[in-house]
Amino acid sequence: MPAMRVAGLAARVSNAQPELIGDHWRRFHSDETIAKITGKANPNPFAVYTEYESDYSGEYTILIGYSITDDAEVPAGLRVIEIPAQQYAVILASGEQPQATWAAWQWVWASALNRLYTADFDEYIAPGDVRLHVAVR
Repeated sequence: MPAMRVAGLAARVSNAQPELIGDHWRRFHSDETIAKITGKANPNPFAVYTEYESDYSGEYTILIGYSITDDAEVPAGLRVIEIPAQQYAVILASGEQPQATWAAWQWVWASALNRLYTADFDEYIAPGDVRLHVAVR
């Protein structure tokens, strides 16, 4: 996939404390600044996982927001992350959310995928459907 920029709310989290991820999603849904992003390249929300401390068992940065164009205006208080051009394994998580996405990530963690741990992301494509993009070699 080509490089992509995503603007949104960022936080440090870990999979050992999934409640922090849920808290961050609640913050995203209630934050009025997100609606002020101009130049959205895609109307679907994205969750980006990057700046890994080690692997999926360590801390990482989660950014929840929208992919943006080069001329987008990003309000103060939001962060922009550049996702590099790279190859991805793509997994569809369909069903009751967030349980289906959590189960798909558990499958990824147990898999033999040769992960890069650069930037992975979820794209929320429809109610009940999330496309996971896992950076691989």
